[in-house]
Amino acid sequence: MWTFIVASSWFTLSESDSSGWVGIITFASMIPFLLVSPIGGLMADRIDRRSLAQIMLLAGFITTAILAVLVISGTVELWHVAVLAFLGGAFRAIQEPTVTALIPNQVPRSVLLNAITLNAATRHGARFFGLLIAAPLMAIPTVGVAGVLVLSALLAGVSAILMARVRTESRGEGSMGHGMMQGMWDGIVYIHTNKTIALFIALVALHCALVMSFESILPIFSRESLGASDGSVLGYLVMGFGAGSLVGTLLLAGVRNEKMKGQLLIWTGLFSGITPVLLALSFNVPFGVLASAGMGVSQATFMALTSVYVQTIAPDRLRGRISSLYILYAGGIMSFANLGYGFAADSFSAPPILLITGLIFVAVVLAFGMGQPIFRQLYRTGQVAIA
Repeated sequence: MWTFIVASSWFTLSESDSSGWVGIITFASMIPFLLVSPIGGLMADRIDRRSLAQIMLLAGFITTAILAVLVISGTVELWHVAVLAFLGGAFRAIQEPTVTALIPNQVPRSVLLNAITLNAATRHGARFFGLLIAAPLMAIPTVGVAGVLVLSALLAGVSAILMARVRTESRGEGSMGHGMMQGMWDGIVYIHTNKTIALFIALVALHCALVMSFESILPIFSRESLGASDGSVLGYLVMGFGAGSLVGTLLLAGVRNEKMKGQLLIWTGLFSGITPVLLALSFNVPFGVLASAGMGVSQATFMALTSVYVQTIAPDRLRGRISSLYILYAGGIMSFANLGYGFAADSFSAPPILLITGLIFVAVVLAFGMGQPIFRQLYRTGQVAIA
């Protein structure tokens, strides 16, 4: 996924010379999380989750392979990239809530945090390991974007093979007697009538909108602010984020103290806003990669913690739908934010966007901490009061 994102983003910027077009491609890849993830969550509660995840990973392989062939043949156009990005996003919008709902069925509740954070470590750490290979390849003219897309397709194929080795059969308790819309509505009603989950999802939505929607502006930031002449610098920034995410989630996986979890939530929230400010002020590539790593540590840890709290509260019969709605709010709002930021960067450049949105999120975290009793208790004790 990450090698695909970097290669397609740099290709789009190179072909269009517009951050707005990168925003369109990013929007196309993320809008399925708004449109498709509710259906994906319902499917994850009614179909064997292992089989469903395997099918979606195989479909992702086919999508990436098609784009690689189009780029190699020289017949690709930007609308092709947008359509394939949308299809890839649709498959991920079904895959992610499916895998998220599968994990709690494989481990005891007492180590759910460890399991979820280790899964997050593999997901975010893939930014590091994937780009460790892909970033240098982007700087080699004979390899470039086409070669990295071939690599991406190969990795997608391997992921489908690995999912086939999972042995846990898992499905929710979605009643086949209810229609699809009724099943989706049950999940929506539960979220919006459970104040604790609703607050967590609101906080996650703001987090994603303000400090995690940087994919569309990172290519032009690497070129205009850090002097990049090829996609390798963009790859190193993404790799730095991945390295930080890997470190943060691995450290979190070992946390067993409930009070510490609550304290980590507020501190990682604050640093999620501070680190984009540091990236905006970066004056060279090493400083930019370091700031990106800081973003990875704080943002990945924050998202893992919120996911654990939501999964802890959610009943198993609705976990797939709740996971999909969690992803819907996160991915849906990121799609529109990336679209807007991409066009804004063409007019105002990327650093002011990173600076302003980062400071706003710091204020949001402080407001939630001081204004909501649920979060005040959580920060003090690590315990969630289910409302």
